[in-house]
Amino acid sequence: MQLRKYESFFIVDPDLPEDAYQGVAEKFRGVVESGGGNVLTYAPWGKKKLAYPVKKKSYGYYVLMEFASGPDLIAELERTMRIDERVLKFITVKLDDEFDPEKEKDRARPAPPPAADDDEETPPRFAGARQDEEADEEEEEGEDEE
Repeated sequence: MQLRKYESFFIVDPDLPEDAYQGVAEKFRGVVESGGGNVLTYAPWGKKKLAYPVKKKSYGYYVLMEFASGPDLIAELERTMRIDERVLKFITVKLDDEFDPEKEKDRARPAPPPAADDDEETPPRFAGARQDEEADEEEEEGEDEE
């Protein structure tokens, strides 16, 4: 079966106790894994204000989950989210038609930090802006003299 890469973004009821968020995570991970998929990342973003009230709630607990699965799993995952009363809103988006685990391993490794040379002096952060302002002032002075 050809795996595709998806991300599912969902908002959970913010009034739940902390351990209930773990239950939601385990439930959705279980749906993905029982359907033959792999959860790549599960990133809880925490409580944030909603743009508009949803089910009479002004805040929501945001979660982003990336996973690889076949296309048949999406219907089951969204059905599960739809009937779970703890989920206020959700959306699932296909990121890639072909999932390559080797590329994902490369992406997961952090890039090495750039080497810092102590010999080189870094220019001031806004040095260019100051030079432009001085040039503008000189032009204005030249215009006044004419």
